[in-house]
Amino acid sequence: MDKIKRLTNIYNQYVDDLFTYGTNLGFDKEIVKDSIHDVFVKMALEDNALSNVMNIKYYLLKSLKNRLLDIYKSDRKKISLDKINIDNELQFNIDVNVEDLIIEEEDRIDIKQNIENMLNILTDRQREIIYLRYVQEYSYEQISELLEISVHGCRKLMSRAISTLREKFIYLMTILII
Repeated sequence: MDKIKRLTNIYNQYVDDLFTYGTNLGFDKEIVKDSIHDVFVKMALEDNALSNVMNIKYYLLKSLKNRLLDIYKSDRKKISLDKINIDNELQFNIDVNVEDLIIEEEDRIDIKQNIENMLNILTDRQREIIYLRYVQEYSYEQISELLEISVHGCRKLMSRAISTLREKFIYLMTILII
């Protein structure tokens, strides 16, 4: 019973992050919910599922992404082909939310639109790495494993994303920082 209680606590703590990540990968909400449950059922059935896990959040995101990719590969009909780019990678979208208490509604909408415009000039992988690094606060090593690229490639991808943003939106970034 102790294992079930621990898994329940982990589920309650991370379910929102898992759902956001799965939907940001472009999957249907119901498929993401089912996949999250699949991940937790698998952990419940395995005797020592979490015994060697150093970072539970990372483990859960990686497990969810693997489960979603398994579903995609097994039944391509459920996910339309327009959600997959030419490199056969999942699209990654970030829906930016700005605190309503900090900024008046009109300014919030304007800033949100500007940030979304900035992120839309990035490639899907660049948006995903920005999300993992700055929203999920993962290290380059963790991101490289999750994206299945080298740490050097991960740093290079991040550098290109930041350079692209700087080139296109230096003025807007200065205003947002101030």
